[in-house]
Amino acid sequence: MVYKSQHLFWSSLLSYIITPYYKFFNFFRKNFNIKSLKIKTILVTEYHRIGDLIIIAPILKSIKIKFPDAQIILICNKSSEQLAKHLNLADNVFGVDVPWTNWDWSLLKWIKTRSLARSFRTFDIDIAIDFKGDIRNSWFLWNTKPKISFGYSTTGGEFFFTHPKLMNQNLHQFLRAQELIRELGCVNFDKSNFLIKYKKEGSIVLHPGTSNIQRSWLDKYWIELIRMLYPKNKISIVKCDQSKILIQQLKNLDLCVDVFEGDLIQLMEWLSLQKCLIAPDSMAGHLASYIGIPTISLFGSQNPNLVKPYNNLAKVVTPDKSCVHIRDHWRLCSFCMASISPKKVFKNLINHISHIESNL
Repeated sequence: MVYKSQHLFWSSLLSYIITPYYKFFNFFRKNFNIKSLKIKTILVTEYHRIGDLIIIAPILKSIKIKFPDAQIILICNKSSEQLAKHLNLADNVFGVDVPWTNWDWSLLKWIKTRSLARSFRTFDIDIAIDFKGDIRNSWFLWNTKPKISFGYSTTGGEFFFTHPKLMNQNLHQFLRAQELIRELGCVNFDKSNFLIKYKKEGSIVLHPGTSNIQRSWLDKYWIELIRMLYPKNKISIVKCDQSKILIQQLKNLDLCVDVFEGDLIQLMEWLSLQKCLIAPDSMAGHLASYIGIPTISLFGSQNPNLVKPYNNLAKVVTPDKSCVHIRDHWRLCSFCMASISPKKVFKNLINHISHIESNL
């Protein structure tokens, strides 16, 4: 499941309560036929996490292929704005912060967010698309006043879209995005369409960073894995907030590990020259997958089939047993992450690299 059952209940209840209000305003909005509409401007919103944007990057490219003369506008979070511009994912990229992605419930912030959404009406949007299925995203998109809109009504709010769709919550996030825009006739991408690179002489890169501490792998496990890899392999670690203490520990232990420090674009360009990446379920795995290098992703209790890096060189390592722990997050579990041993990660890495090299 993509959404917790409790969240679905409360959001569906909210949707039921506000339905008459928004249907009343929809009555005064003009109806358009997508087949007869000349598409000049397309708005796409994906402003939750960097990894979410990277997952839909090929989808954005397929939209541009289908509508080469249309202006593509992308609204993403501020952390991924420069990367989106660097990858040329849209003609115009706007980085925003919205209260529900930052857990900010200030009424003033919500009012400002509505004003922000309405400011995009100046673009006279023909098609608007939101892939998330979150009623708050749907509300934001409705306020941009597009002629035609596509989105998932998983958490309610089908009245926010001209073309609402029920989400198959068992599909991978990339496939859900692809399914949503099927009606537009965009090019479908499968794993064979994705870029694949392999740099045998590059580093094995470790990226411990995550957006949630319960996705993290223990520092002592990273150290043990490095000891297994050293000295036969060149090893690099990415400096981030979660890896600062680990990097200092490695220095104290005299373990020879290169340290990379740079922004997101520099990380992408440097990573493209490396042998492979090992990381928890995070942005780093999706970035490595997008640029085509082998990836080992560590997943705890969450279902990797919904969000794992999406290319043929991506490998997932999970706990041996299903989660039975008492935890404070409905999807994530630090105990499950701690149950993944360095020995298991090492074995999967060696087997994965051997398989890749035997097929070169």
